[in-house]
Amino acid sequence: MAARQKLRILCFGDSLTAGYSYLGSAYHPYHFKMDQMLAMAFPDYEITTVERGKCGDMVRNGFLTRMQECFPPAKKDDKPPFDWVIVLGGTNDIAFRVPPQEIFKKLTEVWDIPLRRGCKVLALTVPDVVGDSKFKMRGDADRKVLNELIMGYKKPNLHVYDLHDAISLTKMSSTDRKTYRDDQIHFTPEGYDLIGNKVGMALVSLLVKQRVADLPPAKRRRIFKNDDKLFEEETGNPESLDGGYVVVRRTDLD
Repeated sequence: MAARQKLRILCFGDSLTAGYSYLGSAYHPYHFKMDQMLAMAFPDYEITTVERGKCGDMVRNGFLTRMQECFPPAKKDDKPPFDWVIVLGGTNDIAFRVPPQEIFKKLTEVWDIPLRRGCKVLALTVPDVVGDSKFKMRGDADRKVLNELIMGYKKPNLHVYDLHDAISLTKMSSTDRKTYRDDQIHFTPEGYDLIGNKVGMALVSLLVKQRVADLPPAKRRRIFKNDDKLFEEETGNPESLDGGYVVVRRTDLD
């Protein structure tokens, strides 16, 4: 029996990666749901996810050292400790009025550590916060600048997912806000599952695209012969992906 292909993932960030909820009485990291999505899409993979979320940590003065600890100096012929690194950070920096350009510069340095070791990086944009205060309005402006910088960054093996847009408060009903948001910054366990759902689907698409790119052209065409078919689950609630399968079409990868 052939050995299962290993997929090693590092989820790195602050309290939003740690899954902080209910004033710290509960922790429910988004990778719980993400791992389920990956397992459904790739039952032949042996998936190992390591979570390194530190509450209150800032990109400006904490992320770099912690990422270096996750990637100690390599010995000759050492394999990187992870295949993918997912980075979410900047919320605390924005709260402390760190200029978005400074946050972004530090993020690029953090991303470069796994990239130099041959890992792929999935950089996430920063989610919005709940409230209507002047403090929030200033933060929203900085967040918009930071997210635009993240979205516009191009580098080999670095991919960006717009988490801010995927779970935007403006797209949520008042009922959904109560379901998914715990306080101004953090999420409920259901909210972290929503993040894991979104990030999981993004990573599934990237992994499928990578797998398909490695196939001969003829075999690639056979796999995606029904691209124009509308699957029943596409017409339902896009957040309800617990039916036991994940559909990825070639058109989803373009």
